[in-house]
Amino acid sequence: MCETADWDSAVTYDAFLKNARENVELMKARYSDLMLNESEQDTLSSIQNEIRILVIGTDRCDDSAGNVPVLARMTSLSPKLKLRILDSDKNAKLHEQYKVNGKRKTPVVLFMSNENHEICRWVERPNAAYKQVNQGSKPSLEDRKVALKKLYSDPEILRQSLGEFMKMLMRSDYVLGRR
Repeated sequence: MCETADWDSAVTYDAFLKNARENVELMKARYSDLMLNESEQDTLSSIQNEIRILVIGTDRCDDSAGNVPVLARMTSLSPKLKLRILDSDKNAKLHEQYKVNGKRKTPVVLFMSNENHEICRWVERPNAAYKQVNQGSKPSLEDRKVALKKLYSDPEILRQSLGEFMKMLMRSDYVLGRR
């Protein structure tokens, strides 16, 4: 479980970008390029409860670089959503708590109440990205990095992330007492 200290030591998206050394221009472009339709904007403005979104990730991670801007764009459209990011390397002990199949995955996205109680979580990449990454032969690490950068340049993959995050947000809002 996340502690208040974890939330308090996490940084805003702007601070994350300011401190980032890799993928900065890609993240800025993904944030700017993601357009939400009227229905998606209405859904975000209809959120009734404060929802904290804590990302455990790093600017070096292509999955983080692909998904954190989507979350930042969403939170910019709703005063009820708060986004913070914790560096997964500097917070390895916390990150260890969120292993999948015995491995640390990045990013880990926690949807939490304003008291830092976890409601639900999302890990690493959208389903459509898993499908594309897992198709074909086992590429080298370098080939995989190139493929992920290309993959997250696809607007459909960003929209897949957006859709999955929207479902998590609505679920969180209902768990917190949406009427």
